[in-house]
Amino acid sequence: MRILCTLSLVLLCALTAHAQVRDTDIRVTIETPTQDSTNANISGIRGWTLHPTERVSFVEIYVDDIFTFEVPVGGQRVDVKNAFPNVPDAKYSGFGQTVNFKNWTDGRHRVVVMAYTEDGDYNWAEREFCVNGFVTEFIRDPDEVELTDVRRIHVWKDRLILEGIRVEGRDWNVEMTWDTATQSFEISQTTPYTMVNKNTTYGCNED
Repeated sequence: MRILCTLSLVLLCALTAHAQVRDTDIRVTIETPTQDSTNANISGIRGWTLHPTERVSFVEIYVDDIFTFEVPVGGQRVDVKNAFPNVPDAKYSGFGQTVNFKNWTDGRHRVVVMAYTEDGDYNWAEREFCVNGFVTEFIRDPDEVELTDVRRIHVWKDRLILEGIRVEGRDWNVEMTWDTATQSFEISQTTPYTMVNKNTTYGCNED
């Protein structure tokens, strides 16, 4: 019930401004943050959105039911174009907003991305994720990050896990995954140190 109520609040805020109708033909995909991931770094809220016949011009990003960003749609996405070759604007369907998750309070958060066509019709997607930040909002001293004492490096569930990286006097696990949008390995989770095994769960999964 909590998710339905809070989503209704987001929709009320959005529709007050735009007063159009929902169009489920608008595809909205949030690629980061991923569902139930844990974030402690500067990363982004990003993904792609398209409509089969109309142009999707911008998205609004709500965090915990609060309007936070308006972001234009138009980032080049060859992978989306390949997946939807008959959609005229598929190649320029990307959106993204850089955020510093270390500024956010530790715990669970929810992001809703509302996408709008040029006519004002809309659709949305949502993700829940966790924040578990480092001590300071921006680490300026490279000596605060110690890699020499990493306790274990291994592959787990298609992720590269570095266990026991010491940052600002605390031990962390850093998870690296392949990101299709950026064509690179990126930090997908940063969690307090624990030895990972097949039964490991993260804070977002324990609620």
